[in-house]
Amino acid sequence: MSITKRTFLIVCSIISAILLALNAATYLLFRHAITAQLLTSQEALIEANVQLIGVFTQTVDQLVYQYTSDEQLGTLLSRPVGEDELADFNTRIQLGDRITYHLNAESRLLNNSFSAYLYINPELPVSSLFRPENTIPNVSRVFSGAQAENETWYREALARTGGQYVFLDEDNSHLCFARKLQSSSYAGAHPKNGVGVLLGRLPVERLPQLLSVFPVTENSGFLLLNDRGEQVYCSVNLAGLADEVTPPSPASSEMVIGGERYLCTSEQLSWGMDLVFLTPYRDVSHQVWRMMSPYLLCSAVFLAAGILLSLILSRGLSRPVVQFTRKIEGIRDTRGLEWDENTQRGPREIRQLNRSFGDLIRRINALIEEVSVKENQRRESELRALQAQINPHFMLNAMNTVNYMALEREDDDIAAAVNSIANLMRYSITEPDRLVTLSTELDNIREYISVYVMRFRQDIRLEILPGLPSGQVVIPKFTLQPLVENSIRHGITRQDPGITIRIRAYSEGDVLYVDVTDTGAGAGADKLNAYLDYQDVDLKVTHGFGIRNVNERLRLRYGEQSCLRYFNYDGKKLLARLKIERE
Repeated sequence: MSITKRTFLIVCSIISAILLALNAATYLLFRHAITAQLLTSQEALIEANVQLIGVFTQTVDQLVYQYTSDEQLGTLLSRPVGEDELADFNTRIQLGDRITYHLNAESRLLNNSFSAYLYINPELPVSSLFRPENTIPNVSRVFSGAQAENETWYREALARTGGQYVFLDEDNSHLCFARKLQSSSYAGAHPKNGVGVLLGRLPVERLPQLLSVFPVTENSGFLLLNDRGEQVYCSVNLAGLADEVTPPSPASSEMVIGGERYLCTSEQLSWGMDLVFLTPYRDVSHQVWRMMSPYLLCSAVFLAAGILLSLILSRGLSRPVVQFTRKIEGIRDTRGLEWDENTQRGPREIRQLNRSFGDLIRRINALIEEVSVKENQRRESELRALQAQINPHFMLNAMNTVNYMALEREDDDIAAAVNSIANLMRYSITEPDRLVTLSTELDNIREYISVYVMRFRQDIRLEILPGLPSGQVVIPKFTLQPLVENSIRHGITRQDPGITIRIRAYSEGDVLYVDVTDTGAGAGADKLNAYLDYQDVDLKVTHGFGIRNVNERLRLRYGEQSCLRYFNYDGKKLLARLKIERE
């Protein structure tokens, strides 16, 4: 992907992210504000309707009180029946008139088409005057309780010690209130179930006139629940809700009804009823999006402007980089290239990069020239080295000739010495850095000892102590020979009769150890170790491979943990130990 496209996408992404974050924050703020406003409106409506319903229930309770304290009603309910038909007829007419009289006195109830009916306790003798054949449905105001004793509302009213049982009638056209009625003027023994059940009926279509039920949103509305959680009234907007809705415990909360979330406000009323106001969250979202429309339109305009600005900005920023890139792509060979540092235009960083690249090309050309010179020097060195190899091979051939002549003259000592020297030279000039077995290294050491013994006539012995088989131990070439040479040269003097050198190879885990000890005079291990670490010590340094060479070769080949170290034992006796970390 080109830098122009990358810059364009980055700028567009930043602008889009900012707009998205702003719109998300605006949406959340609007949603919170609208939700709080709706809750406030619902709570205000709930409070107003609580007062309206409180007035209505107080009026109904006042009506019940009038019936309870009416002396004429108590006297009529106490009359005997069956003695005089005319008296019975008058009793029936007067009971109906008393029910109607008190109802007509409550204009609030009467104006809302409220109707009241008395179902007399069948235990009262006067109940027999209101058999079905003596009453007319929807006309008579007084009935015998025997006609309704199988009805749920009748049993619920008798089961309550006080308060109203609120319910809907069978065709859901009337909101009904059933309550057990007592009479303070009843002459006989007070029956357990009172003198009867008073049934009040209010047409459902009159509730909107009785209450303030206008919605705060398009689909919000009221629910009226009785003390059993049953719906006794539902606004038209909420007609599709489930029949039973349990009001939430807080005054304002959320509810999920039929898979849809609602903003809910509820309040408990008299008679155990609950008034619930519900607003679906889709109305909240609709209002939020309606308020967000101008902002979304502005965001779309800003986004389009941002895309155009991103395109212009990305091209302006990337043009110098693209030009510089094409300039670099045109380079095929830096040798002889004249880099112009003044033609590049653009920001200060690009111009600085152009100058730095010019400096880099000049350094590369200088390095190429230096490498070329060193390559020529290397070839000349290799040629001289190849020429120098002629002399060692000539010397080996000459020694083989001397060895042959000594054998013809039966000078065995001279022949053995010349043969050992030839073997030492052959071992030293063939691949000095390759790996060899310990037995091969020991054979070379024996050749060295034989030459030394022949020269100085001292008794030098080499002992291999028990350990790993020498044929299985692999070490770098010329690793032990310098250690044995040091034991001979520094362990004894010309006057000493001889020395014994002991070598032992063993392993601990993945680490190979080779110990070299001798019966010589010994030396200080600390000075030798300091010398190996390139510290200043008063040691006599000779030419050749040397112990530093051995130590460095081990570290380069096997890692920093592999090394040569010296230790003292039995006083000043010296032990040289090779440590090799094997993979």
